[in-house]
Amino acid sequence: WYLCYFMHRHLDFRRAEFQALADLNGFGDAVEWRAPFGGVEHSPFHYVRLPSDDAARAIMKRSILTKGIVELWGEGNDQDELNAAIAAFDAETKARYTAEGSTFKVELEDFGKTLHGTRDDNWGPAVRRIDALKPAVEFNGRARMKGAEHLFWSIESAEGNDLRGIPSDIPSRHYFGRVVAASAARAAINTYDLKKRRYLGPTSMDVEMSLIMANMVHAGPGRVVWDPFCGTGSVLIAAAHFGAMTMGSDIDVRRVKDKRTGEHVDVWTNFKDYALPPPIALLRADLHKPPFRGAAASGAASERGACEGHLQGVVGDPPYGVRAGGRKSGGRKRLPDGTARAVPEQHRENHIPSTVPYPFHECMDDLMEQAARLLSVGGRLSFFVPGETGPNTTPVPSHPMLTLRASSMQLLSTRWGRRLVTFEKTKKYDHEAAEEAKAALTEARK
Repeated sequence: WYLCYFMHRHLDFRRAEFQALADLNGFGDAVEWRAPFGGVEHSPFHYVRLPSDDAARAIMKRSILTKGIVELWGEGNDQDELNAAIAAFDAETKARYTAEGSTFKVELEDFGKTLHGTRDDNWGPAVRRIDALKPAVEFNGRARMKGAEHLFWSIESAEGNDLRGIPSDIPSRHYFGRVVAASAARAAINTYDLKKRRYLGPTSMDVEMSLIMANMVHAGPGRVVWDPFCGTGSVLIAAAHFGAMTMGSDIDVRRVKDKRTGEHVDVWTNFKDYALPPPIALLRADLHKPPFRGAAASGAASERGACEGHLQGVVGDPPYGVRAGGRKSGGRKRLPDGTARAVPEQHRENHIPSTVPYPFHECMDDLMEQAARLLSVGGRLSFFVPGETGPNTTPVPSHPMLTLRASSMQLLSTRWGRRLVTFEKTKKYDHEAAEEAKAALTEARK
């Protein structure tokens, strides 16, 4: 068992992201959880069973919401209990990491409080914390501030009354152990900071959530990830950061390529600024009438699977009317025979087709259907659904080819939030089963 020290952010996403990364690395079924001390689920300190130290390191290479994974040598309500637990820990393991000739570093990674040294006593708090451990563990190696072989964390959770801006029901506790892996992935949040990005839109996804979404769909080398609502490309940038090939589409071509800022900036320049591989395609496309061969429900039976398996991830933030309502193609006046009037040749280059409102339930149905068609088996779909924050208040969509893997609520207010739902394609596409499910859903909505 390990101590999993989570960030105190996006609380409902932490285990979901951890599990997604375990699944990506092939040991998802081996992950087990124990309730945090005191049974407080929003505590940052969870106990997790993993197959090995290497498994922990694989998680931490990408995790955005995990601060570190620690081989726990002891814990207690006070220093005496902590020392007793450390003393009882396996002596052979302790000797291996505290032996003469080794180098070590002890860091204070407290929760809810910070101990600062003074100008004349800069390392005082850390030294005194180490001295307090001496009855239980003796470091025979040399302390080294940079490049130490072994890193240890001494962790204290503040008393409830001392916690600032954090729930006071998280119990005070002392922990000590060897750090198996600490987060390096969060550095990407600063790298792709929206404040430093030249091309933005009013609905650009924040960097932290974009990276989490990329983890949920297993974005990585050799995988193609499509965002059908790409806008200014925030989620695609996160997917490309993890090595995925990306593809985006949006019904509003002005979001994909905009020149109103006075300089030529667009989604492509964002990728260039970050030295990321550019998208393999950016399309002006309507999710309701997709451009992929065989993707339309009316396609010939021989073409229905033409594009199946070409994507390994579909991810996005559908328009649900809070800041930008959904649109689909339509609204043009028809000729007597029902066809649309042709766009004059001289206007075709800059023509923007007319659109009509796109109800969110219809958009969700189309998104689920296209993911079921285009993903390879094992591929993932992840997108947001708006709803109330209470339990079981947000209806989760379904599809016979897709299996729900995670559902995490992001709070936007005391009443409203949005739920990130993640599905895995577990069956090869079956047109008849999909049509039956669609008919049943249509009947249920009447």
